[in-house]
Amino acid sequence: MADGNNIHLDDERAAKLKALADMADMSPEDYAALLIDREVAAFPFDTVDPDPAIDEAIADEAERTGDTISWPEFQARLRKFGGREG
Repeated sequence: MADGNNIHLDDERAAKLKALADMADMSPEDYAALLIDREVAAFPFDTVDPDPAIDEAIADEAERTGDTISWPEFQARLRKFGGREG
């Protein structure tokens, strides 16, 4: 985990940040933190697999149990799921 960061802003960005922070009655630092928190909260982190070993373990288990499908069958399922059967 990061202990903290200092971010250098050019004069133009710093002025914009200060103006927005003033309108929100916040310090520029607090307003910047709010903007970062909003972006982080909006990012779909749950769609990112941070550990490729998880994928490998799933593939190994499928191969071990034989619970697999062929590539053409998988493609057909995707097309059906996406509403593009054909």
